[in-house]
Amino acid sequence: MHENIRDLLPAECFSRGTLWIGGQWCCAADAGSFAVTSPIDDRHLMVASRAQATDADRAVRAAKSVATSWAGDSGKRSALMLRIGEEIRKHAQELGTIETVDSGRPISETTTDSVQHAAGLFDYYAGLTDKLHGSTVPMGNDTTALIEREPFGVIGAISAWNYPLLNAATKIAPILACGNTIVLKPAEQSPLVTLLLAALMQQAGLPDGVVNILTGFGPEAGAPLITHPMVSKVSFTGSMETGRRVAAAAGEALKGVILELGGKSPLVVFDDADLPRAASAAVFSTFKNAGQTCTSCARVLVARPLIEQFVTLCSAIAADLRVGDPSDPETQIGPLISAEQLARVRRLIAGVDARHVCEKRYRPVPGGHFFPPMIVTKYAFDSDFARQEIFGPIMAVRPFDTDEEAWQLANETEYGLAASVWTSSLHRAERARRLIECGIVWINCAHTLSAGTPIGGHKASGLGIEHGVEAAEQYMKVKTSVLMSGGWHSPFGMRSAST
Repeated sequence: MHENIRDLLPAECFSRGTLWIGGQWCCAADAGSFAVTSPIDDRHLMVASRAQATDADRAVRAAKSVATSWAGDSGKRSALMLRIGEEIRKHAQELGTIETVDSGRPISETTTDSVQHAAGLFDYYAGLTDKLHGSTVPMGNDTTALIEREPFGVIGAISAWNYPLLNAATKIAPILACGNTIVLKPAEQSPLVTLLLAALMQQAGLPDGVVNILTGFGPEAGAPLITHPMVSKVSFTGSMETGRRVAAAAGEALKGVILELGGKSPLVVFDDADLPRAASAAVFSTFKNAGQTCTSCARVLVARPLIEQFVTLCSAIAADLRVGDPSDPETQIGPLISAEQLARVRRLIAGVDARHVCEKRYRPVPGGHFFPPMIVTKYAFDSDFARQEIFGPIMAVRPFDTDEEAWQLANETEYGLAASVWTSSLHRAERARRLIECGIVWINCAHTLSAGTPIGGHKASGLGIEHGVEAAEQYMKVKTSVLMSGGWHSPFGMRSAST
């Protein structure tokens, strides 16, 4: 079923512990641990160290101790980040295999697109290290203001479990490019690929302490990062509910926070759309990674005259998808991440009239957390199923009658992360861009992104940006210095101290 994890991860992770602090593998101070299992078949993978507040403090102090030296030379940062990208590509098979075993993502994706995207982020931000410069503002009277950008120092980061390698790279690359150091807590459900990434970064020449990894749980290892006085800013990816708690704690500590939260994104199909392409996009967007994608456009809105034809097309496309062991290169959809997530999806779909669309090629692995891809056309529009982010392979289809109703339904959610709109009308495309309240709108495409494409949530989908120059700018603070070349004259006049 799986390759032996011991053959893929650094040996020190098993002998010393899975915390990476100051360039050394170590155990939690209290020797606490937790079991990491595979969602494919619930097989035990390894015992990981369970970090606590004491360990978070050690990691933050290690990051703080090298913050000044790391920020000093942008050229060295750039060269090192390019080497990290090379190491990621060189070890694509190992990284992809670990991610598949630990998260359930199909190996056909983890060893290819996932690795290339992660490496591409380091390449992209390596090119920005000497370009995040400031500016000058002439103020008259021989006076100039210098606007400079400086690193914050230590950034605390908490990443999600659904795309563990990519999520880690999305945090680490821009933070390093801006001259910051980082303490990263990967999700406890899928922490293993981050351990290999840490080893590869060290192999590329990353100075000890610049990146530190804490394996463990949010309340025990993540929360202390948010409130630690040496952590200047926090970056979090996860659920809306947890994001609220992170924002509240960061606000109490008066520090900035970047939140990439969930979505309930629409895919809108107008009556002039290329229907086969739209159906293909809907199936891909909904069922990719078993629906565990924050930008999934699984809330499908279709012009009423087309809805029967559209559902038939989607069902035919989905019928050819292979669901099963993600270690098999032919598999396109793997399991959900955990028994808890499987139970949640089952609860949300209970009582809903759903059509199972992959019966012929649905081959779940015994003991795994698999859920069959489904299409739903009849459901209560005010139900939890309709309103909450499901994070499972379920497409909900709803008709609309007019353009105005389509815009209304697209925005009828507290989330605002992404949208996909299908139309041959330039006028409708332009209206979609202006009227849909979300961070990214795809017109006649879906999930088309690059390292330079900023994406961020509107409304309850988050605060701040990931990817692009805009993401890097969030990890630098602005300082203004005012220089006067002539003499300064006080409006109060010049008086001697004895007067």
